[in-house]
Amino acid sequence: MKKWLGHTNSVVLSVAAAGIFILLTLFLRSMGGFQLDLTAGKQYTLSDQTITAIQGVKEDVRFIAFTVSTSQNQKLNRDVTDMLSEYAKRNSKIKVEQYDLNQEPVLAKQYGVTAASIVLVQGEKKRVIDMGSLFTQAPGGSEGAYQFTGEEKLTSGLLGLSSTRQGKVIFLTGHEEIPLSQMTELSSSLAQDNVKTEEVLLNRTGSVPKDASVLAIVGPQRDISATELKSIRAYLSGGGKLFMALGFHPNMETSWKNLDVLAADYGVKDTHAIVVDQEQTNTLGPLWTVPTFGSHAITDKLAASNLYPILSLSIALQTGEQKNWKTTPLLKSSAASYGETNIQGLLNNETQKDSKDLQGPLDLGYAVDGKDGKPKAVILGTSALLSDTEIGTAGNRDFVLNSLNYIQEHSDGLTIRPRQEQDYKMAYLTPAQAKTILIISVIGLPLLFVVIGILLWWRRRSA
Repeated sequence: MKKWLGHTNSVVLSVAAAGIFILLTLFLRSMGGFQLDLTAGKQYTLSDQTITAIQGVKEDVRFIAFTVSTSQNQKLNRDVTDMLSEYAKRNSKIKVEQYDLNQEPVLAKQYGVTAASIVLVQGEKKRVIDMGSLFTQAPGGSEGAYQFTGEEKLTSGLLGLSSTRQGKVIFLTGHEEIPLSQMTELSSSLAQDNVKTEEVLLNRTGSVPKDASVLAIVGPQRDISATELKSIRAYLSGGGKLFMALGFHPNMETSWKNLDVLAADYGVKDTHAIVVDQEQTNTLGPLWTVPTFGSHAITDKLAASNLYPILSLSIALQTGEQKNWKTTPLLKSSAASYGETNIQGLLNNETQKDSKDLQGPLDLGYAVDGKDGKPKAVILGTSALLSDTEIGTAGNRDFVLNSLNYIQEHSDGLTIRPRQEQDYKMAYLTPAQAKTILIISVIGLPLLFVVIGILLWWRRRSA
């Protein structure tokens, strides 16, 4: 009798467990696209910019993926198709189609595709994204390591289908500024927003191009001439916009007369003091500052996501009451920081606070608006964050792009952009290794559980 009751209890428990499993499965299915991202940095969570772009789709869009199936790129194809599915889940007007390029050559030719690609189609408009461009070599990674940048490219393509805006950022050159050749990441990001970049040598052209949306002065090492200052003022007085990011120079106090005058036109004073911050810094030392944000459209979303830039060799700025301009602090150092005025001592690693130094917190950047409330300028006390070596760090890229979009009055560009996923490394197995894994995972482990189950059953039977 006891044995019969024991078997009955086992059957009831098994049925109950199966029932709970079925109910749990049905519940999870009823939740639709519910997902939980437990990765560091939420790398599988779509960015604010992407969500906005998806929600902004009002007309049907087709994502047509032409893939090439080989044993080497199965994982890469899955990265792409999974990403496309994430977009389609969030808007019923987005449809995903997938074809094998080798099996559908006629269809591929119709869209002008000769290699693995994603075609975005909306009415008569079309954009083609080369699938190879979605995977970049991981910086400093070993052979086979890569980063997946699919969200960034796909969102850019989606925005490009409906965007009609155009812009051009002109970068001043001729004063040892950071050249565009060292700001390729910034140029690429601006190009995805239909904003062109171009350098101008005012000593040669005599004036800022009339089609310039913004004049950018990034990290000058030499002062601009009086003639150049006159040309720049003429451009700005005609409705032009200014983006100025100052760079460190040992003799900036005596050498930057006209640059200081240009900043002063907007009520901003360059103190020529380098910020030393022992509190809001990173492992590289006190000359690297992780600033707090002022409240502004440029920074509000970044602050909400704790996405702060990392600045190096920042110059403290000041401003007073203005009648013509409204200046809003964008970046601040900590209360424990100070502005080192002894630049030569700083170069000799003698950074000790004294009575001549400025007491923190210190302003590191301003947004300047006119009386009409429209943006006129962004002036920063740092410039290295625009370079290829630093723009990918922390919130640098989002802060810079938000600043440039704000000046151009592109309100939809004040956002958080897609993150690059962590590095992946492709593992190539020999036939022997693949066979070993197959035997262990498909045969060995299931067989082990069967044996354990039989032993437990036999033990209970013998008891």
